[in-house]
Amino acid sequence: MVDVARFFLAFLQDESCGKCMPCRLGIDRMHEIVTDITEGRGTPAQLELLEELADTVSQTALCGLGKTAPNPVLTTLRYFRSEYEAHITEKRCPAGVCKALITYSIDPSKCRGCGVCLRECVYGAISGEKKQPHVIEPQLCKRCGICRIECKFDAIQVS
Repeated sequence: MVDVARFFLAFLQDESCGKCMPCRLGIDRMHEIVTDITEGRGTPAQLELLEELADTVSQTALCGLGKTAPNPVLTTLRYFRSEYEAHITEKRCPAGVCKALITYSIDPSKCRGCGVCLRECVYGAISGEKKQPHVIEPQLCKRCGICRIECKFDAIQVS
């Protein structure tokens, strides 16, 4: 839900006319904070600032768009606060969609060493010998998910 809020804020940045300051600057700043959270740089203080900022924008914007722009943030904070907290305190994305906060690995007990994932990885992040369990190099992995899609043995794990 954190990534959903980020998506809507990016959309609203483009849709805002920019006439009033609360909408113009508030949406930009909320987007910046939510992006920090989805990329693992969020802090508890930012979470409080985000809530306060969203409330201020909804009360002070001049038009309907500005008044309702913070709704995705306020709603996700109200009903999915634990997801925000997991992003900030545990540096993990419970939904597994924030690329900066997920890690791909290969379960050696499931990997047959068929080489499909190795062949399909365009970043060269997977290594291993034929018929031996393969390994993903975290520094090279771009978290595109192609290996997971191609693996017929469900050996690619996301955490």
